[in-house]
Amino acid sequence: MSSIWMDVPTLQVNENQLQNFVSFIYKNEQILKEFGAMKIQLNDSCKLSLKKRRNNLILVPRNEQIVKINNDENIYSLHEVDHIDESIQQSSLVIDEHDFWSSLSSSNNKQRLTNTSTLPNKSFFQKKIHPSHFNIHRLPEQSLLQLGGNKVTQQFVPCIRRAHGPGSISQMTTAKQHLFSIDYHHEGGARHWYIIPHYQRKSLQKIIDRHNSSFCLDHGQILIDPSVLDNNRIRYHRIIQRSNELVVISAGTLTQSFTENANWSESIEFALPSWIEDGHANASIPSCRCNVFQDSSRDAIDVTLFRHELIQKYITFNLSNITDDKSISLKDDKNMDIDTTSTRNTTTINSSNAENMMQTNEKLIIPLEPIVPPSQSSSTTWVTPSISSYFSEEDKNKSVDNNAQLQYEVLE
Repeated sequence: MSSIWMDVPTLQVNENQLQNFVSFIYKNEQILKEFGAMKIQLNDSCKLSLKKRRNNLILVPRNEQIVKINNDENIYSLHEVDHIDESIQQSSLVIDEHDFWSSLSSSNNKQRLTNTSTLPNKSFFQKKIHPSHFNIHRLPEQSLLQLGGNKVTQQFVPCIRRAHGPGSISQMTTAKQHLFSIDYHHEGGARHWYIIPHYQRKSLQKIIDRHNSSFCLDHGQILIDPSVLDNNRIRYHRIIQRSNELVVISAGTLTQSFTENANWSESIEFALPSWIEDGHANASIPSCRCNVFQDSSRDAIDVTLFRHELIQKYITFNLSNITDDKSISLKDDKNMDIDTTSTRNTTTINSSNAENMMQTNEKLIIPLEPIVPPSQSSSTTWVTPSISSYFSEEDKNKSVDNNAQLQYEVLE
């Protein structure tokens, strides 16, 4: 059965657009709604508020093991374990996507480790805000979440993710209460994302229910081989994220990923008006099938704070400060040749591979913003200070030992 995936569009931002990043995302939200995500590259005018002083950061790797749930389909469940058997440590020879999924499905490798660590409320960005520099800390308060006041915005802090080596896994999940999220790749190996838009959730849940109806799509309980998505005609999209690139995830979108090598990344949640208007804020309650939501319900955002008239004022005063008179070109790495016709406010997009896409016989109308042309797609034009320069060679090459604490010297 033919595949129905394609790479998400890649947009390039300048300094002004990065300073007004929430507004920029809002003006390109139709891309997010269609694809579930988009990749952002920074041009050479962009500045980031990254830390410069050193500090020690202790990583405690999670003892999580991946097990194939049956022999019929390549769907895997994740389990916490008390002890890691060294015999199931993953190979360091994951080179590309084919190698990764083949190693998971092979009969002699039914168990794998996620090989990742997450550190909530840790960041490589300075807490001090510089007006002309991008800072991930201020995204929640720049977003619709500001209507909830400090009680709401202070709940949302950056989270550092460490992939300890090749084949490190981030299992399927969605952002807290189905919010939007952003992920910045600081340094290291490329990260391969699989993006499932929210409108494919019900179809995906039916597939999972064939095996175990208790599995939750939201909270990191499963990992799905893309061949399963292809065979069941679940629409999904790929992203290959490299250093200094941002990935923006739409509300309610499901994601999973693996890395080609060790890397550092950082993420945070935020909200746009559609989080309320399209019902995502309330959708997370019935969709959760595990105890995670019940355990964290005390921290759930009170959606009654986001009244219609307040949302309209927020749009007027916060999301209308970037002009739309810009040139555009659209880039898709593998599966799509695209013609664009520009007007002042919109671009009409036609896909030559429309026969492989659900409903792609219709034109996508996407707000006009600059999207990186193919000639610029292979690398970014702006480089952050090297994080790895603060690590010893021993730490750079160290794998996750059994219940080990890994100490890294990082920027502060």
